[in-house]
Amino acid sequence: MGPPPIVNGISPREGPPGTKITIRGEHLGTTPQDLIGVFINGSDCLLISEWKTDKKIIALAPAKEGKGDIIIATTSGGIGTCAVQFRVFKENVGPLKESAVWVNEKYHPRRKKALLRRMKSIYYGTIDIEDGLDTTDGLNLWRKGVMAPVGGEADDPLGLDVEGSASNFPEEQLQEMFPEAIGDIGSERFDPAYFLLEHHHATTFDDLKAGLEHLRRKVSGHNQNQLSFIKSNTNSIMDQLDTLRSVKKRYEIDTRESGSDPTKAVEKAISECKEEADKMFFDVLGRKDKADKTRNALTVLNRFKFLFHLPASISSHLAKEDYDRVIEEYERAKALYGSSEEPLFQTYLAEAEKGVQQMKQTLSSKLREGNLTVEQQKKLIGSLTQLEFEGDPAWECVQTRYRLTFELMESCKTSHANLDATSALRPIPQITGSVAPSPAGKIRAMFTPPEDPDRVPQNILFVEDLTDRVSAEFPELWKLGQAYFKGELHVEQDVGKQPVFREMVLSSISFFCNLVRAAALPSAPLPNREDYGVWREAGKADMWLPHCLRQVRSSYAVFISLDLPGQVLDIVKNLTTELRLSSLNNILTSVVEEIYVLHEKEDWLQDISDEYGSITNLPKVFENLVVESIVLIKEAVLAIDNREDDILDHPTARSNTEFLIQKVLSAFAFALENAATENYYSNQTDIPPDSRRLLYCLNNCKYTQTKVVPNIVSKLFDLEQLSLDKPISESINMYSVLDQKLFDAYMELKCEPIIAIIEPNMYMGKFDWAKCVRPSGARNYVKEILHNAVCVHAEVSRIGEEFVSRVMVKLVEAVCEETNRLYCCIQRMNSNGCVQAWVDIKCIEASLKPYMNPTSDGYIAEARKPLLVLEKDKDNELVEKCLQTFCSNMRRHIQCFETKSS
Repeated sequence: MGPPPIVNGISPREGPPGTKITIRGEHLGTTPQDLIGVFINGSDCLLISEWKTDKKIIALAPAKEGKGDIIIATTSGGIGTCAVQFRVFKENVGPLKESAVWVNEKYHPRRKKALLRRMKSIYYGTIDIEDGLDTTDGLNLWRKGVMAPVGGEADDPLGLDVEGSASNFPEEQLQEMFPEAIGDIGSERFDPAYFLLEHHHATTFDDLKAGLEHLRRKVSGHNQNQLSFIKSNTNSIMDQLDTLRSVKKRYEIDTRESGSDPTKAVEKAISECKEEADKMFFDVLGRKDKADKTRNALTVLNRFKFLFHLPASISSHLAKEDYDRVIEEYERAKALYGSSEEPLFQTYLAEAEKGVQQMKQTLSSKLREGNLTVEQQKKLIGSLTQLEFEGDPAWECVQTRYRLTFELMESCKTSHANLDATSALRPIPQITGSVAPSPAGKIRAMFTPPEDPDRVPQNILFVEDLTDRVSAEFPELWKLGQAYFKGELHVEQDVGKQPVFREMVLSSISFFCNLVRAAALPSAPLPNREDYGVWREAGKADMWLPHCLRQVRSSYAVFISLDLPGQVLDIVKNLTTELRLSSLNNILTSVVEEIYVLHEKEDWLQDISDEYGSITNLPKVFENLVVESIVLIKEAVLAIDNREDDILDHPTARSNTEFLIQKVLSAFAFALENAATENYYSNQTDIPPDSRRLLYCLNNCKYTQTKVVPNIVSKLFDLEQLSLDKPISESINMYSVLDQKLFDAYMELKCEPIIAIIEPNMYMGKFDWAKCVRPSGARNYVKEILHNAVCVHAEVSRIGEEFVSRVMVKLVEAVCEETNRLYCCIQRMNSNGCVQAWVDIKCIEASLKPYMNPTSDGYIAEARKPLLVLEKDKDNELVEKCLQTFCSNMRRHIQCFETKSS
């Protein structure tokens, strides 16, 4: 409670009703609402008061006459005190004076007459003649009159000083003595006795006589002024006299014409005018009453227009979905008029209640629809809570969101399942010709599905659609549940519902993961698989697994960002692990299958280098395929994202991966073998002969073994969980076996014809060693052997120097073996035949010497054993001569071997 109000000053101190009073003081209220009472002379003037500040109030004087205190009452300080008083008096209002306007008349004839009457009473009644006042002076004063001062503002008419306020005559006593008079000379109620007692009750009689002399001098001065005025205006006065004579003459004429009393007609006319004026005045008053009534009615309507417009306002706000405004206005109306017993107010409140009930139903239906964001749902739930909606709208909203989440997944499955059942099966596209993608491109396509959805199975489209929808819908369910249990939905949380909500979340995520398994992992064990969808093209899902994995991972990232419990995240993590394992196995299996048919991509274009010889593009195609597949596997499958496990930490997954890598490294051996030995379809129309195909593939095998496989293995070294020793050794062994197999095939292809023609050429023309003539040089079969060896040498030297020695040594060994066999089979031989045999053997040995090995030397030594040792010098000279001639004639052939060997 604050200090009480104190009034210590007012302006003015008196006045008629309606006078504007300025009240000053201390603690007059802190606000206009704090002011609860203004009492002037006992009348409550609060409604005609205006609070300005805590030190100033403007009020109008009440109609009650009298003098009294001004009391201020405030809420903060209570009823106050007053140190001054205000007097209210009635004032006669003239017929032409506006009732609401103060007319500040300085002089009025009636006031003059009253003043003269008062002064006459003073001079003839109160004041004795003996005191120096004669009748003539008083009559002159009465006849001529004195100009009254204006409102007491002029100096004292007696020329005397007015006593101070401390010596004033008691005002209450004056009111008792003169109840109808005042001391204001300018007022009609002026009383000289009141004036003298109020202003000169302590003045001596001598001073009063002196004041009277002062008043006489003023009157005398006034008379002298009049005489001088007459002297200076004689002509004007004469004119006025003439005018008066004319007026008199005219008056006499009017008397003769109208009678001795012409004022009756005037009086009658004035009465008629007064009656007509009264009628007009009453008309004006009647219209004023009607206007006042209308104004009062409008005031009531304006004051309560908020309530009267409330039903329409609620309908308008509902149409605009401005629910906060509806609640605000409804609560305000209840607070203002809810406790009122006025039937009209209750009628409008009932209409407003109908609109509020309609809003409750609208908000409840919107929440059940479930197509709002969490923030929008929070707002609607808050509105229902403010309206005291029955039940728990927040929990109903959580249940609705849970139901809609399940319906969303079910409807997505149904729509895609219907399309899968009605659409035609998609044949596996057979891409041939120049538009066929590369093997690495086929693997890359597994990670980048085609933009045309018609080429994608419905089960894969379902996974894509499902993950996108769940990623958008499930966060709303989770956020709404969290907001409920954190008390952000404007309702009191029910902790007992947390297990129910946890079960909602677990069932939603489990259902989502099982739907993905049924569509993307047809071979995965899944109880009641038919509940999650049966897809006709499920068998084709393997090639789309990387894409499915990417979709599920995007949803998993969304779930992690929501900070879901670990139990929920583990369900999705297990799904991603299954997809990663299946994707890894499927990609490596697809790589193996692509490698098996790589021979169809062989174009036999050669890349010749000093280091690796002549190789085709097939090993590089194999390397690019495997390396790119490894990079894609690392990026999309083995990369650990979002709390995922390393799948290679699982022993089974690790062993399966090592086995598949072994198959990948070894599978190219089958492609090389098929390219070298089988008849197959190829894009290349100009396929080399079999022998060259064998050589190309033999060199490709060597290049793969020494270059390609190490390059591929280097890409796998960062996978520390894998043990690559066995896959590497097994693949190297596979290529070694293939190398030997291709080499044997080539030797069989090239050696057999050469060996096969040695015996026919040796006995061509029915040659007989027993009937041989004197030799003149090496026989043709020796030259044929050398020529065929040079052809093989030329063919092999184009592939690589490493293969020249390997092939030629083997070829020479076979030739020497066949030569030994043939010589060991000779039954009879004459001396010339023996010399011929020595010439042939020495020529064979001399021409093939760069590629003779101990085995070949042994065969030649065995072939010499059946021959007789030449004892004659001429025979030895003949042999040497023939050898020199052979070496001279066949030097170009022999130089081929020598050049390459050097």
